[in-house]
Amino acid sequence: MASPMSPITHFTVSWSVAETVGRTRRERLCITLAGMLPDLDGAGLLVDLTNRVLGRPESFWSEALHHVLFHGLLGAAVTVVAAMLLGCRRIIALLAVMLTFHLHLLCDVLGSRGPAPDEIWPIRYLAPFSDAGSFAWPGQWPLNAWPNVVLTCVLICWIGMRAIKTGVSPFSLLSTRLDAKVVKALRARWAQVRGR
Repeated sequence: MASPMSPITHFTVSWSVAETVGRTRRERLCITLAGMLPDLDGAGLLVDLTNRVLGRPESFWSEALHHVLFHGLLGAAVTVVAAMLLGCRRIIALLAVMLTFHLHLLCDVLGSRGPAPDEIWPIRYLAPFSDAGSFAWPGQWPLNAWPNVVLTCVLICWIGMRAIKTGVSPFSLLSTRLDAKVVKALRARWAQVRGR
């Protein structure tokens, strides 16, 4: 079974959009979560692992559900409705929710292959209702391939630079006080680097 693209990569891609478009902490949260929620259908892995640990009969929920329930139109609709219920109502913010959701799918198509060359993950956009509209890229690179690592590293640097400039980091999603401390530390470190 192939592995999904790193949650860190999905987070950095989504935050990069959220920090640019979101006006409020709530909008930034909705936009960021939208880029991570497709992997909610991978939660069957917890059931599979629990069954193994407890010596129960083996289950295959992760294989059966991942990239089926939320990696398509159904997941996009659920994500937009959830964002609206969480108070994200500006059209531009909802479009950003859709963008980060679909960037997740694009990242998976590009770089989520398993270790074997034939372990390509398709996106079944109309699943679980239909297999029509499925697509995959035969050149899909492995999860641990250098493009994924470079993308993640570049985005972490971008996020740090934007935090220095704008005063908002991903830690703002957890706590404004913690965010202020992180931004202050980043700015102090950047001032030291520039002063050399």
